[in-house]
Order: sequence, then structure tokens, then C-alpha cells
Amino acid sequence: MSLRLEIPISLAGLEAAQDATEAWAEGQGVPPQAVLRLRLVVEELIANLIEHAAWPGLPPGATPPAAQLDCEWEAGALRMVLRDGALPFDLLAAPEAAPASLEDDRVGGLGLALVRRMSTQITYEHEADRGNCTRLTLRLA
Repeated sequence: MSLRLEIPISLAGLEAAQDATEAWAEGQGVPPQAVLRLRLVVEELIANLIEHAAWPGLPPGATPPAAQLDCEWEAGALRMVLRDGALPFDLLAAPEAAPASLEDDRVGGLGLALVRRMSTQITYEHEADRGNCTRLTLRLA
């Protein structure tokens, strides 16, 4: 069984998406560690859209179009596909953030590294008619 969500690009949309994906995954019998990974990856990817994405043709102050998230649990693999209409952004091409030191009080910058480490496979393409399409297979343990 799969899950499809339309996620408003807002903090409320982020929280609802996390709760919905977690409930769906638990209902599918996904191992608890992988459920946590799914929740964290959804948080990082949607938070990046909220904080950093640029939306072509969107007037200032207007609400961006919702992102689409598809999740699938099949044959012991947890896969997700995120589509959004923001300007092209390939998380695989983004530079790795430098590891934070104890003296570094900077917040943020490590989310994409977290997503990369929690995934066994990531692909990206920009679809001319649909925008960004990021596919991930998450680590189970």
C-alpha cells in the first residue's frame, strides 16, 4: 500500500505531513527506526522548501503551490518521491556542509547531509512540466 500527500508549503503543512507519514508507516509495519528516518527526512526536505526555495512566477507574499509526496513500503524497502514546483534544486549537487565544531554555534546547514546519510539511494531530475522530482530509498537500520 502506498501513501500520497499534497503538502502545503507551511509549518502547519510540514507538521501534518510528518504525522501522516509516521502514522502510515507504522500501519504498514515499517520498522520503528525507519519510521523515525522517514519523519526526519520529510521534515528536512519540506523545511528546506519553506525556508530556501524560490518559486518561479510567484508574487511576493503569495502561497507557493503544494508539494506532492508519495511513499511506498514494498518488499522491505521504504521509498519516497517528492515533487515540487520550486526552481530546480538537486540535493545531490549541493555541497556538503562542513562538520560543526563545539565552538560553532551556527544552527542549520546539516539537513541535506542528514538526508543523504539516511538514504541508500537518491535520484533527482527536473521535469519540465512538473518541477523537481527527488526519489529516495531510506535506510531501514
